[in-house]
Amino acid sequence: MKRLWPSPQTVHWGYFDASLRPVLEVNDGETLHLRSITGFPDDPVPREWLAPEVPAIVSEVKDRLGPHILTGPVAVRGARPGHVLQVDILSIKLGMPYGINVFKPLKGIFPEYPEEIDRHIIPIDLETGMATVLPGVQIPSRPFFGILGVAPPPGWGRINSVEPRKHGGNMDNKELVAGTTVFFPVWADGALFSAGDGHAAQGDGEVNTTAIETSLEAEFRLRVRTDFELSLPIAVTPTHLITMGFDEDLDRASRIALRTMLDLVERYSRATWRDAYRLASCAADLRVTQVVNFAKGIHVMLERGILDQLGCRAPFLQG
Repeated sequence: MKRLWPSPQTVHWGYFDASLRPVLEVNDGETLHLRSITGFPDDPVPREWLAPEVPAIVSEVKDRLGPHILTGPVAVRGARPGHVLQVDILSIKLGMPYGINVFKPLKGIFPEYPEEIDRHIIPIDLETGMATVLPGVQIPSRPFFGILGVAPPPGWGRINSVEPRKHGGNMDNKELVAGTTVFFPVWADGALFSAGDGHAAQGDGEVNTTAIETSLEAEFRLRVRTDFELSLPIAVTPTHLITMGFDEDLDRASRIALRTMLDLVERYSRATWRDAYRLASCAADLRVTQVVNFAKGIHVMLERGILDQLGCRAPFLQG
């Protein structure tokens, strides 16, 4: 197992870029113990709550584009363009006893509201996982990384971390919890995996632009797959296959996510595309992932039990 903790030397702030030098290299199939951070030195919380790495990173890392502090990138030996990176999310745990929810003028689903930045500290009980969102209102944590991704195609250059695209990135998909496996198309040598934007909990849509933003600690197993190809990230949970679509227009994002699902069902089962379309209308769930990242997100969820009935033998469902 390799360990990667955030520091001024091991993070990149607000962007993905295939030309980034990896800060760590792991073997195919190796486990990575990674920590991400959220927060600023002036957060109005007890000093012991603040992630210890924050002051140095905020003061020393000046090369910034978007808002997210990402840990990585990590090169996986043997990963090449055209391959698939399999990321098994083995565990995720909360990294600090608070989270932050922020909304700003001209952002979110109501850009006219508020007239000034609204920054709200949300205490989190690390023993129970309960987050006090409002006085007297608690919700359970269900931690996940808003950003999981690989390097984008080299021709894209440096891109903002806010937009999810075919490299993954800011997918903000609340289903990507521990026990889930995410598959990414590889666009650059080594894949160059990064993680960040930790969330203690989030609603579908992430309507004011943020969730309960917090630091997280996780174990990932990184594997290189050469037995199938992808053009967009997909995910497999213990119960569902998930496909995702990203576009500025929700209708187009819906079509991208649904077409990916139908194509996979047709390719790996006895169902025709027409069968898959009918089945999706009767049994699949089409959900709004987020509506605030410029490229909006839709994900489609189909139960694995239904795929079993179709005799589906997709390699990403096998073990």
